[in-house]
Formats: sequence, structure tokens, C-alpha cells
Amino acid sequence: MNESILITGASGLLGRELVKKLVARDFQVLGQYHRHRPPAAANVTWLQADFSTLAGIRSFLRKNAALLKRCRFLVNNYGPITVKETAALTGDDFLSDFQGNVVVAVEITSFLAERAPLEAVVSVGFAGVGEMKPYKKILSYAAAKNALLLLTRSWARAYPRIRFHMVSPGTLVGAAVAARSAPAVPAARVAEKIFRTLLAPDSGRHFQVR
Repeated sequence: MNESILITGASGLLGRELVKKLVARDFQVLGQYHRHRPPAAANVTWLQADFSTLAGIRSFLRKNAALLKRCRFLVNNYGPITVKETAALTGDDFLSDFQGNVVVAVEITSFLAERAPLEAVVSVGFAGVGEMKPYKKILSYAAAKNALLLLTRSWARAYPRIRFHMVSPGTLVGAAVAARSAPAVPAARVAEKIFRTLLAPDSGRHFQVR
């Protein structure tokens, strides 16, 4: 295919599988990482970025604008998680999770929608996205991911030329944070679903991977 794709959170558990899957499908991968640069690989350009602040996101976009303007595909896979009892949550926890899961996606998606020949965007959720229920230990994270689902559906209307979807897996096999109620799913299976979703002809859908 030889198309350019940006994957945020590309050095993590799911990110590594996405890079492997998309390189095998002849994509030119731009892989964002934070601290630890992964090994060099054919058809992969590793891009360092600290997304913990708005300034860090915008610096990443400015510094890599020439590469990013070639992107036809985007996977919003970056998304740190706060694990804390609900009664102990503070406003800072919500700010942090919205920064990592929503603000990053908004800034990068908007940049590419306006400046690149963007065709499709997949945002990564989790097993509980779309469910209105109390969350005992991941409330701020769940709120952010549900906001990202709303954004995905709104983007599908705002940008009819671009296809937007969300893929929400169960607990990834080998993940540091595991939900007992969510099925364990191999990262390779989720990566395959994301790849297929990038090429799906419709827009605005939410897929669960169990």
C-alpha cells in the first residue's frame, strides 16, 4: 500500500503490534514514543514526543509538520490511565486523563484534517466505552474515553471526506492494568481489527473487540 500512517503510543503493547501489522501491509509508519526509542526498523520512522502538556503536543506537530502532512491514516492509540478509587479522585486526575486521551487526539486529528490528505482515523477505547455505569477505579479514564467516542461520532459529521471510527478492546493480554470483568484479548487481534477498520468504507462506528 505504501501509505503514510501516524500511530500515537506506538511503543506500547498494542502500539508495537500495530507497527508490526502495518509495516507488513506496506505502510510507511510514523511511530510516536515518549521515553524509550524502540529499535530501528524498515519503513518505520520513530518520533519522540511528550504529550503531557498542550505545549508538548504542539511542539511535536510543528517539529514534524513535513512528515505529518503526508499522512493518510491516523491511529489515536496514546492514552495513559489513572487508577484510583473514585472517592480519592481530584480535578488533577481528570485533567490528566482528558489531556492524555482527548486533548492529544483533538490536536493531532485537527492538524491532520486541515493539512494532510487524511482518509481515515481510528481511536482506541476500552471495553467499557459507551456504557453508562459507575467505575470504581478508572472513572476519570472512562470519562475521557467516552468523550473520545462522542468526538469520533461528531468528527464523522464534521469531516464527511474522512472516515472516523473507534475500536474498543477488552483487557489486552499482558497489560499492566487488567479489568476482571473484561475479556482478555491478544494485542495482535486488536491490531488486525484496527487495520480492517482503517479501510472500512463507512464512518462514525464503534467496534468492540472481545
